[in-house]
Amino acid sequence: MSELPLIAVTDSATCPRPLPEQIECLAKLPELRPQAVILRAKSLDKAAYRSLALQVQQSCEAAGIPLILHSDWQLAHELGVKRLHLPLALLRQLPTCERAYFTWLSTSVHSVEDAIEAQALGATVLIAGHIYTTQCKSGLAPRGLGFLQAVCSVVSLPVYAIGGIGFDAAQHGELQANEARGACVMSAYMKL
Repeated sequence: MSELPLIAVTDSATCPRPLPEQIECLAKLPELRPQAVILRAKSLDKAAYRSLALQVQQSCEAAGIPLILHSDWQLAHELGVKRLHLPLALLRQLPTCERAYFTWLSTSVHSVEDAIEAQALGATVLIAGHIYTTQCKSGLAPRGLGFLQAVCSVVSLPVYAIGGIGFDAAQHGELQANEARGACVMSAYMKL
């Protein structure tokens, strides 16, 4: 397996078991253990997401895997979670004084312009995609490795690739050759 750091992105729709249990399973994978977990659950309302976050936080802490909350910076504060992923539209709205609280503040970028803006807004990590064809973006052409390389070349932040990424060492090598510092994996982690 490659040395490319991997982040698991949750998707309860494709996961064969409850997410807290899935994280316990991921923690037991010696070569595929994720560097962190992004708790993405777009279909849940705030109360349901909070409940799930509490459960997943316990699983992550027990497994020694950092948790990255998605979209809700107030909840991150409440739970003492210092890692957050915000879509770019929400990063624009995050009060400047709140940005320093987070040790990891990632955002999704879909253009070179997005990447430049995200860096200026105080993001610490960029997630660029989608790089390869993926079922999650059915019918949408991938942006490809050239896009990844272009994003990496205009920012000083670590860039993680997303979209159609599995556990293929050759694929990881391609990502690294185009300057990705890591990759986000959803389907492959959720179907284990």
